[in-house]
Amino acid sequence: MHIRLFILLILTTCNLFGQAVTVQGKITNSRSEFVNKAGKRFTYEGVLPSGKLDALPPCTSIRIEHVTSRGVAPVAKTITYDLAYSTITGANKCWLLQNLGSTNPPISATDDTENASGWYWQFGSKIGYRYVGTSRTPSSTWPNRTLTNTDWATNQDPCTIELGTGWRLPTYQEWRTIALNYNYEAQLFASEIKLHNAGWLRQSDGLIQERGITTHYWSGESDTEVNARGFVIPSVGAKSTSSTNDKDAGFSVRCIRD
Repeated sequence: MHIRLFILLILTTCNLFGQAVTVQGKITNSRSEFVNKAGKRFTYEGVLPSGKLDALPPCTSIRIEHVTSRGVAPVAKTITYDLAYSTITGANKCWLLQNLGSTNPPISATDDTENASGWYWQFGSKIGYRYVGTSRTPSSTWPNRTLTNTDWATNQDPCTIELGTGWRLPTYQEWRTIALNYNYEAQLFASEIKLHNAGWLRQSDGLIQERGITTHYWSGESDTEVNARGFVIPSVGAKSTSSTNDKDAGFSVRCIRD
């Protein structure tokens, strides 16, 4: 009761938009320190100086109607994505538990089904590619693009466009942290976020490679004009690593929310 009264007292005397209150009654920008209206911590929601609750959407599931008109989804379909909080990068974040565009989470590290694999992206491009059997959608000639040494633009981030504000591609540092602690296929699949071997699309022609055998995920960060940073298991039995890869290759996307 005393904590709640103290919070309300702070709220009447502060006018710092977008910040909330810690259990000690201090103003903070760190969501992990917020205290909600019931005086609870670690809920990732907090009381704003206006008295309103600044609450994140639940991190349990999210239903998305993918439509082709946004320029991201290669086909229209509705997916309910599984979500969960994880500290796999050292800080508690909300993650998709399946690849963007996948109908369902993978059932194993070597799940080679299209439903579990989801879609693939060239670095920096918002358009995703679907691969079923021997057919790719869109089926147009694989783009050989003019590349620059720039990060993936926010307005091209498929996570933000398809899932909403707050969702994004993981950073290179977040993938590096995962690579330090999770080395092999089985460990990655057994992790809180169920990474699996969805394969990749070859940079020269966009043909599917090693689905069910290797893991390739983009970060949002460029390395050179030709290469960008990501996370891979480069071959069967090899250790996972943060890496640089050809920007014209098609890699999976696993979205994260702060």
